[in-house]
Amino acid sequence: MISLIYGGNQKGVGFDIYNKLKEELCNKKLEIFNLQEMVGDIPILSEGYNSEISEAQFRNTEIIDNSNMLIFIYPIYWLNVPMLLKGFIDSTFWPNKAFSFNNKQYFKRGLWKDKDAIVIYTIGGSEWFHKFKGHLGYKVIKYPLNLVGIYNIKRFYIDNLNKSNAQSISNKVEKIVNQVTKLVD
Repeated sequence: MISLIYGGNQKGVGFDIYNKLKEELCNKKLEIFNLQEMVGDIPILSEGYNSEISEAQFRNTEIIDNSNMLIFIYPIYWLNVPMLLKGFIDSTFWPNKAFSFNNKQYFKRGLWKDKDAIVIYTIGGSEWFHKFKGHLGYKVIKYPLNLVGIYNIKRFYIDNLNKSNAQSISNKVEKIVNQVTKLVD
């Protein structure tokens, strides 16, 4: 099963990638997480991991637990991930489900070590600047993936959206969608 996790607005380049991948992967067992449509399902963890797990969290964690591939699509805002995506990770990458410090099941021994991930992000500025600033918008996703045992991560991005014309962006979107579709086949 593939979990497609979209953390951006309901328009724009990331949304185009999300919609095209949904269409291309429709013949696969696909679970969709459009985070802006799930705002009530992403709790504020007032007590951190001591919070009681909600029904929605449990359901989302079970879906991720049963997936063999996670695909994240998001825009980078201020060199970081959108808050809904961070909240989704905080509420689904749950102790004793995705990792366990008590049982030393984290990083290479994480409970989700048999999963693969694809990370796709868009950025208005240059990837060079993002890299210069430490790839924070990627590392905020990569670190929790690594913590739960996921190391087979493929990364794609479209940068310079503020300087690119519509045709150039469209070509880049198609290229990424084709590459990702080949990876999951």
